[in-house]
Amino acid sequence: MRITDKMSQNQVLNNIQKNRSELAQLQNQAATGKKVATPSDDPQSASKILTNRTDLKTMEQIEKNIFSAKMFLDTTESTLSQMGESLIRTKELVIQAASDTVGESQREMIGSEVGQIYNAVLEMSNRRIGDRFLFGGSRTDVAPFGLDGEYLGNDGEMKIQNQQGNFVAMNLTGDRVFLGRGIGQGDYIRQPENIPQDADQLQQYKVAEDEREFQNNQNLENQIETRGPASVGRAQGLGKSDPVSGGDGVNIFSLLRSLNVALKTNDKVAIQDALEPLDQALSQINVVRAEVGGRVNQLNAAADGIQKSVVDNKTLTSQLEDADLFKTMSDLSKSDTTLKGTLETSNRLLSRSLLDFLR
Repeated sequence: MRITDKMSQNQVLNNIQKNRSELAQLQNQAATGKKVATPSDDPQSASKILTNRTDLKTMEQIEKNIFSAKMFLDTTESTLSQMGESLIRTKELVIQAASDTVGESQREMIGSEVGQIYNAVLEMSNRRIGDRFLFGGSRTDVAPFGLDGEYLGNDGEMKIQNQQGNFVAMNLTGDRVFLGRGIGQGDYIRQPENIPQDADQLQQYKVAEDEREFQNNQNLENQIETRGPASVGRAQGLGKSDPVSGGDGVNIFSLLRSLNVALKTNDKVAIQDALEPLDQALSQINVVRAEVGGRVNQLNAAADGIQKSVVDNKTLTSQLEDADLFKTMSDLSKSDTTLKGTLETSNRLLSRSLLDFLR
């Protein structure tokens, strides 16, 4: 094969261009610290890097959602803790008022404190974090409970994604917490339909209660109520619902209102009857507090898993994308030396003229 001068010149130019291209690529890697700066550098690695970055953004958003949900649940737990303390104080007052040594005026004073506890519980039921109410279900923009304890929210759950394909509810609906829907505990207190508002109504109510109690005593001669089986740690009581199998939970608002009426009317029997539903109400609060704790633990576990996944994701992306600076600087020096040698060699080849061949 005949090698012409033109072919030699083209070969020299191609080698120079190749060396300059390699040197420019190494200089870019040394400047940016990335060996894959554009998809054309390594299409397969670039595809994996983009996938990892998408997954990383998803995990970071899930981590933010978990943080927000934990704040919501922590505030809920704090509110339920205060709620439990209020019910414990109510029980202390009821035990005091149920004593034979307490008079009518003292029970009326205790009733005033129970009324204040009712107002405090109502405030807790309408508590919010930021601009969102805690216990309104998915209706977080309106107060979930009215002044009489009627529920204005819904049973919607606000769920957040704590991992791929798994969701956790960050809220408890007010009808479960304060009205006992679905809790499975009995309603053991006598709750009047029309709550007295003044002294005359209180007197009328007391007379009606005396008549009702007399009628109940007559009925007891022909009927014996049964008591549910005893259970350690479970409040027992007489009533239409079995204490073990249970029915609906305790309506805490109705319980406090009825207790307030019993105290103001000096109804010792009704006051004593309130002890067992108070225990049920405390158990009801403990049940939902345990549920909140379980959700928080689940979110904590998910957050720990996400943090580990984020570290693994960044490590894999770094292996695909980041350049080995030590190797890059070594290759850069080698490529620079190669280019200088190519230029010196090409200078001797390309600088020849016709006179060089006539010597």
